[in-house]
Amino acid sequence: MKGYPRHVATKQDFLNLLADPSFKQRAIADLAAIRDAADDKATRTISINEDGTAVTEEIDNPMPLWKVKGFSSRQDVIDLIGEYGGEV
Repeated sequence: MKGYPRHVATKQDFLNLLADPSFKQRAIADLAAIRDAADDKATRTISINEDGTAVTEEIDNPMPLWKVKGFSSRQDVIDLIGEYGGEV
């Protein structure tokens, strides 16, 4: 691998980056962004009115960023940051 990847897709990618001392701090910063993402809730459109306005409701997000990346929970991200010496 040459340089830090543009897209870190999975938990395993983070583990690989954390193992490389030259990428460790940037990987921890990216994990912190996942940890801090305010994505616990999502908006679902119920209907569209005739005037074009949407009727929406707030629901629990079925796919928050930590889940998309393959972590089992937000706590799993926090534990990984702490394990590699990042600020939790």
